Order: sequence, then structure tokens, then C-alpha cells
Amino acid sequence: MKKLFLILILLTPLTDTFSQQDVFLTARDSIKLKKFGIDLFQDEITINKFQLENILFHDRRYKVNKAFNIFFKVLAAPYVILGVASFASMGRTPTGWRGLNVLAGVVGLGLGGAGYGISRPFRRGSLKNKFFRDRIVQRILNESN
Repeated sequence: MKKLFLILILLTPLTDTFSQQDVFLTARDSIKLKKFGIDLFQDEITINKFQLENILFHDRRYKVNKAFNIFFKVLAAPYVILGVASFASMGRTPTGWRGLNVLAGVVGLGLGGAGYGISRPFRRGSLKNKFFRDRIVQRILNESN
């Protein structure tokens, strides 16, 4: 019985569905690659497993970095608006409360600037990953033509 389980465990990786070039791809991955212009079932196209994994890896990293970039920008926007509104309303505020207005403006602009500053590395990372992904796709398409 133990030998049977051992044989089944050893044969499990060999039962995966492989495409034309011996690469395991889900239907979702095939659709993503087709969106980039790579059709795996063309006869003249030759792609190795490393290139496909790199395309999908950089695409996933691009999307994650872009989501964090948007998240931190959206988080920073209300604070910047609060800071600007606080500074704009200083003329209408009674003299005793102007210090609180300045404090709210400085804190709002500071937190908004910090949130925006946090979003910048994510934007840079998303652009870098998009560039790498597009460069690999372009290289594959140029080799196939």
C-alpha cells in the first residue's frame, strides 16, 4: 500500500496538462498571452518556458504595483484637499482659531505628501515591470516574424 502511494505521488507531476511547448498554462494564462499578441499554437513561433514565465511574472508584478500606487494616491488625496481647504479658509477664521487652521493645513499637506511619496516607488516599479514585459513580448514577436 505504501509503495502504491509512493508511485502515485511520484507520477502526479507527470499528469499535468502541457501545451505544445511543454509548458503548463491555464486557460487564463493563454488568454493573457493572446492579449499580448502571442498565439502559442502558431507553427512559426518558438517560445521557451522561461520566457512565458517571465511575461506572466512581470505582468502580475505590474498589476500589483499599479494597484498599490492607486491605493496610496487615493489615500493621499483627501488629506491634501483638507490641507488646502484649511489654508484657504484662514481669512474667514476668527483670530484665536487661526493656529488650529494652520496646524490642520500643515498636517493635511504633510500626510497627503507622505502618501503621495509612498506611491511613487510603486509607480516606478509598475512602469519598470511593464517595460520588461513589453520588451520580452516584442522580442518574441520579432523572432517569430
